[in-house]
Amino acid sequence: MIPSFLLAKLYVKGSLKNNDTGFEFNLKNIIDPTMIIGIGPINVGEKSYESDSISMILAEKTYPGAELSRENSVLVRVGIPITVKVAGERLQPGIQKVSVSATTSDIGRIKFDLSDTAS
Repeated sequence: MIPSFLLAKLYVKGSLKNNDTGFEFNLKNIIDPTMIIGIGPINVGEKSYESDSISMILAEKTYPGAELSRENSVLVRVGIPITVKVAGERLQPGIQKVSVSATTSDIGRIKFDLSDTAS
């Protein structure tokens, strides 16, 4: 199991921002290559967003969270940036606490928290 403080380093500081459909943030794999087989929930305050509200953009291709599985996984190589988009409410100005969960084929469920100012 990878400690949550190390997983939190996947987050690209300053990347949390609102977009036209909700909000987004960036991750960058600094640990090991892995296969993502699920993403979600992502929690912001009292709001929880499941995989059907989440998508990942990797190498200019969009992967809807609800379509991820062992049979439809996404290879995440070290150093490759990932944009995570969440469809839902836009974030309020100020510091946001976000909890991110995903499932990998080799480790299983991973979870980490981040705190940043939404732009």
